[in-house]
Amino acid sequence: MINPISKLPAMICALVLASTVASMAADVLSKKPRHVWGGPSAVVNDQAIMKMIWAPGIDDGYVPQGITVAGDSILLSSYQSTNPKVDRGPCRVFKVDFKTGEYTGQFDLPEDCGHAGGLAYVGRGFLVASDTRRLYKIDMNKAFQDGNTTKALLGVVRLGGDLKGSFVDFDGTSIFIGSSEKDAGKAKGFFLPLSIFESHNGKSIKEDMALRSFPIAVQAQGAAFDRDGNLWMTFSSSKYGTLQKVEPNSGKVLAEYEMVIGIEDIGFDEDGRLWSVSEAGSLRWSRWAKTFPIIFQMDLTKLKPR
Repeated sequence: MINPISKLPAMICALVLASTVASMAADVLSKKPRHVWGGPSAVVNDQAIMKMIWAPGIDDGYVPQGITVAGDSILLSSYQSTNPKVDRGPCRVFKVDFKTGEYTGQFDLPEDCGHAGGLAYVGRGFLVASDTRRLYKIDMNKAFQDGNTTKALLGVVRLGGDLKGSFVDFDGTSIFIGSSEKDAGKAKGFFLPLSIFESHNGKSIKEDMALRSFPIAVQAQGAAFDRDGNLWMTFSSSKYGTLQKVEPNSGKVLAEYEMVIGIEDIGFDEDGRLWSVSEAGSLRWSRWAKTFPIIFQMDLTKLKPR
């Protein structure tokens, strides 16, 4: 006969685990995706995470990509695909109140958008969205009002040559784009004048339009400038995640931090906190080692460097 007391340690461990998972789930704002059991996975550098919000659109097959902050709202771009072999689909931008986690709006990007890798709020109600070979300038308020960009699209620039819009951000005067590459020789970041949407609307541009450029690490996913002008960048795959602080003129890496796998774009709020999102645990990537389809806010002073 098995002594019931001998089972107590295992039972206690199971109860503690269940309690921890339930607590983590309760700490995440908004509605949890239907396919996620319990809470999000434990992730590296979680001591720096101040707030978590379940990313919208996950149940409908959207994969989180670009992120930017406009006022009290997080704007998140995503593409729709549940097939691991298909990396393009209809693109949508969601709006989330980052104080409450409440979903407050959405609009569809143009039909020729397939990945929606980056978002940048450039001020005065204008938003720049990036696709692999296109940049879109959008009247944000009009787009959210209509649910689409039919009347809100202010300009489209096609990217040729070495230019790719795997991500996009704005440093106050120029837009910064770059390519997510596995080949280090092709991985570069480029600064472009914001005026391209007037001077080259409906046209193609190449790398000779760049104000400057520098090499970046492979598999880049996002970029953001802090209020001191420092550039921060993310890099990831299904196996790793990395955040770098980068000198914006030379591209020199100043600091590096380990992050959750699948980390995507980033954006700073007015308090200097950094927001990001991971695609790990979206329906397309539901079999990855981590489940973390979460919009999350970080206090950079609490990160532990590599």
